[in-house]
Amino acid sequence: MRTIRNWLNAEVEIATSAGGVVALADAWQNFVRGGVTPWPTPELIQKLYQSRQARAFKESELAVATRALGFYSDLQSLHSEDAITWSVFGPIAYAEPKVRGRFVEELLRLVGVSGAAEGANVWLWRRLPHPDTLVPGGPEIDFGVQTSDVFLLGEAKWRSSVAATQGVERNKDQFTLRREFCSKYGRRILPEVKHFVVLGVSWRGGLIQRGDSDAEGVALHSRDITWDQIAAVDSHPCSAELRSYIAWKKAHSLTV
Repeated sequence: MRTIRNWLNAEVEIATSAGGVVALADAWQNFVRGGVTPWPTPELIQKLYQSRQARAFKESELAVATRALGFYSDLQSLHSEDAITWSVFGPIAYAEPKVRGRFVEELLRLVGVSGAAEGANVWLWRRLPHPDTLVPGGPEIDFGVQTSDVFLLGEAKWRSSVAATQGVERNKDQFTLRREFCSKYGRRILPEVKHFVVLGVSWRGGLIQRGDSDAEGVALHSRDITWDQIAAVDSHPCSAELRSYIAWKKAHSLTV
């Protein structure tokens, strides 16, 4: 049995793919839970599907990776964007309204967007109508924030790049689709919102160029930050643990 120490200094069993990607034998050891109960949450059950990446593991490693669930899930990988997304935003989504409001207030300040934070909703992995066709099952939004006058769509990455062949003609990237949804339909669907935000979050930053536009008093903001910057927001109930968690992921993730 091969193990590593996790961010809490507990010993956890791992499997390693042929390409060197570390996966945990127990998927739930890949998350900062933040005291959320019952566990796992519906969003995570939704994400707990069998991965095609099982083929990347040799037989002995695959036996370890599939022992707990009977199959391999991407949530087990230390490269999992969903794991870090839930670890950061899941505890906020399930936090008391005052805690959630304080965090959203600081997050908006961090990205340089003015707007109310009271009564904020935070959600994960919801889909928008497709901005090209308005059919259901459009872009999956990794995390979202909605207040009385702010609507934020977040795209989360760890090591992967921005998908660039999306849209009906495969000529748009992920951020273009999100901006187009906001600019085409945001004001009609959410007439009280004054600030639409498209936010990229990643290990090193640089996913999206900062920008602002304004049409008839409604602003569209493009913003880019890192996971470390979010973890430094002191009002997050797991801030200290998140800093250790992110450092642990960096230490055991492939860098190229």
